[in-house]
Amino acid sequence: MELIVHHKISDLYKSLNLPIEQEMDFTIHFLPAIHSKTPFKSPVFRADYFSFVFIKEGSGKYTIDDKIFPFDSQTIYFTNPGHIKSFEIENSKDAYIITLTESFLRENV
Repeated sequence: MELIVHHKISDLYKSLNLPIEQEMDFTIHFLPAIHSKTPFKSPVFRADYFSFVFIKEGSGKYTIDDKIFPFDSQTIYFTNPGHIKSFEIENSKDAYIITLTESFLRENV
């Protein structure tokens, strides 16, 4: 199986056939609006961007480099670029994902 590589969050959305036009190096998305049908399981992929996931109310699993991290309400996850990951959303009533690229950091920090 060939590993999918996403350089921006828009690459992930396109691969999941989600109708989100997002070509920016910095994004904030309300997860229930993106993944309204649950349960949802993503393919395994490598992300070349930073991710912050804030789950105020929801549950599922986040797999990073073959380590499984269950998540529940009141959970925060952060990942650096380059990790192999996937996620399963059982429900996401109130959750957000913030992504940014290394080039965004260089230009703005």
